[in-house]
Parts: sequence; C-alpha cells; structure tokens
Amino acid sequence: MKSIKVNILGREFLLKSEADVEHINQAANYVKQKIETIQKTQTMDIISTIILTALNIADDYFQLKKERETLVHSVEDRSIYLLDVIDSRLKESMTQK
Repeated sequence: MKSIKVNILGREFLLKSEADVEHINQAANYVKQKIETIQKTQTMDIISTIILTALNIADDYFQLKKERETLVHSVEDRSIYLLDVIDSRLKESMTQK
C-alpha cells in the first residue's frame, strides 16, 4: 500500500491507497478545484464549503453514473440488434444453400 501526502485547504493529509500516485493526486486536485470554485462564488464558513463541495461531487458522480447506465443500455440494445441481424443473415444463407 502506497502513502502519499496531499495538501488541501492548507492541511496536509497522508493518504494510503493501492492506487497509483498519479490517481491519488488527480483526486486531490479535483477536490481542491471544487473547493476553490465554491470559495470564489460564495462566502461561507469552511464546514459549509466542504459540505457544499461534497454535494457537488456527489452530483457529478450521479450524473456520470446515469450517463454510464444510458450508454450501457444503448450498447446492449445495439448488441441485441446486431445479433438479430447476424442470425437472420445466417438463416437466409442456410436456406439459400
């Protein structure tokens, strides 16, 4: 398990993870960016900022989850269609023999 230090809001955190260092840094930078965006647009105490940041990240997650589910359904539907086309072509070719 790897350990990496990240700095968020002037506080240093030691994170332990199986993920690679680049992935951990990307996650930390994403959180920092979200916090900074909220701090630029609204004046509030740090706890409210963190909660609003968490809600925004949760919203991002659920939007991506919904997009993924839509994509999976689309791929499934297209796969079924393609299988039907292949099956019908195979049947046609067998009846023509």
